[in-house]
Amino acid sequence: MKGKNHIVFLCVTLCLMVGLLSFPVSASAVNEPYAVTVRISTSDYRVRAYEGSYEGNTYLSLTDLACALAGTPKQYRFERVVSSSDGEYFTVTTGAEPILPSGGDTAGPYTGTTAVNPFRNRLYVDGAERRYYTWNPQNGDLCMSLTDLQLMLDLTIVRETVDTLSVAVGVPFRPDLGDLKNTGFFDCINAIYLADTATDEILFRQNSITAVPIASLSKLLSYLVLREGMDAGEISAADMVRISENVERLSDSADGMVKLTAGEEEPFRELLEAMLIASSNESALALAEHLCGSEEAFVARMNSRAQELGLKSTRMYNCSGLPSFSEDSIPVKRQNRMSAEDLYRLVKIIMERYPDITEITSIPLAHMPSLNDYRTANSNPLLFNMSGVTGLKTGSTNKAGYCVAATLPVQKEGETHTLVLILLGAETADLRGQAAEILLRDALSHY
Repeated sequence: MKGKNHIVFLCVTLCLMVGLLSFPVSASAVNEPYAVTVRISTSDYRVRAYEGSYEGNTYLSLTDLACALAGTPKQYRFERVVSSSDGEYFTVTTGAEPILPSGGDTAGPYTGTTAVNPFRNRLYVDGAERRYYTWNPQNGDLCMSLTDLQLMLDLTIVRETVDTLSVAVGVPFRPDLGDLKNTGFFDCINAIYLADTATDEILFRQNSITAVPIASLSKLLSYLVLREGMDAGEISAADMVRISENVERLSDSADGMVKLTAGEEEPFRELLEAMLIASSNESALALAEHLCGSEEAFVARMNSRAQELGLKSTRMYNCSGLPSFSEDSIPVKRQNRMSAEDLYRLVKIIMERYPDITEITSIPLAHMPSLNDYRTANSNPLLFNMSGVTGLKTGSTNKAGYCVAATLPVQKEGETHTLVLILLGAETADLRGQAAEILLRDALSHY
């Protein structure tokens, strides 16, 4: 952490082949058409920014950048909306003329912070909800990281010097994975495996054979065991599931998501949706007990099936992926573990045998009326940020970091190829989303 405030004033100069804007313009060294150069300055037109925690972790003002991109192919209108019925949210309308500040300039810089915790403020791009982390300085503006800006607007921003950014409007955002790996972008991620289930072609991998904590991605193996139990006639999707005291206790804990009461019965289907969409731990436990009578018996079946399927790195301690402690005089904190490659194989098995899982995992906003009218958004940001993603599951614990198993079907020569990305142990939630989207975008270029 730096001991000083990192406050950055940014001046914008535009080099346009089709004409000049009303803002101060100078002949910059950027030759690419529709290029925007952002320079530190205390005069002229400013794009305000801040450095989040450390130098180089730069967030730019969406209001100011919209003004800077006016008249270019990447112009957009940014607006804050306040509704008595719907609260506060923000909109980006691509291609629309921006709302320019009076006098052609913005107010003063953002001040008084070196460490800001970005939040998922409600943001809609061309009417569709996006789930990027943004900072709201409480003046009607939003600030967004350089990476997310490039993903959202599909443009390339190049840091030419410590204090100069070149925004190449005409260059789509297509970073080279080799360059990213060399610069250490993937170093804050435990393991990655990206492949095509139709051919098993590996598109990217990193530390993929080492078993690491997988948090709630454990629920994918729980799902497989439950579906196999349905196939065997042991349980049915039409069942009502009786809630135990153990389930109620978990529901009332800090790790609870859905309020479940002992002695009551809940629909199997809604519990399954809560497990996959909201990552409800108590729903996973209720379903496990419904099939096997106890979580211990269910976990034994999970481990047994994993070994039978060749998923040799698997070690499950519970059905949910929560950390658990052993009953020793010196308790051991245990977490479910699996390698990225074995998780890929598990997802491939599920997609081949039970492709209808995506009918649940692709639901962006869910409603379970029988579960105390529970409503939730899907925990997977890729469903909102990347067209075509159908799931599959996210998870996080302190040890596991931020994890995702993502599925993206693509068409090639009349055949469907499902891309599966396993990303385990990202240091932050925003890095998980950024890295996953970058990797899947790169994979799409193969098709």
